[in-house]
Amino acid sequence: MQKKVLKVNPKDNVIVALMDLPAGESVYLDGTDYTILKDIKAKHKFAAVDFEDGDHILMYGVIVGKANQSIKQGEVITTENVKHQSAKVVGKTETLGWTPPNVDKWKDRTFMGYHREDGQVGTENVWLFFPLVFCENKNIETLKDIFEKRITSRQSQQTSVIIAFVIKRRCNC
Repeated sequence: MQKKVLKVNPKDNVIVALMDLPAGESVYLDGTDYTILKDIKAKHKFAAVDFEDGDHILMYGVIVGKANQSIKQGEVITTENVKHQSAKVVGKTETLGWTPPNVDKWKDRTFMGYHREDGQVGTENVWLFFPLVFCENKNIETLKDIFEKRITSRQSQQTSVIIAFVIKRRCNC
């Protein structure tokens, strides 16, 4: 059976239609039945919960918008009923645990990296930033500046190359 909907992150309160969903159709996801209130085209989102004016819209586990009117569960999310919003970026928000994989079969291999004084090894980090439209050039340059400041302060520990590509022609955005 083909999957009809997707919740990108468990924290999300919107769901993505993977195919056109007609009004009245019932879809099941994560233990809940959702009744589609209006036709929803593939790749569009619908409300997983009832929203009131001012409620945050979460997708990818982060705030992506704010309801500017009541939105019922199963109703399509549009630019008419949601205004863009994002949470303020304040730096690192969580620490993820990581368990290194077993690398025994590669123990005798070498690579083109560099050796650190403490016996560890590293590789060069290459950061490439591409704006998709002209009006993002300033954001790309700001990202480049931030990365350069952070990396310069840690320069003894890593080697990095930062390249910011910018669009030279104006667009109509």
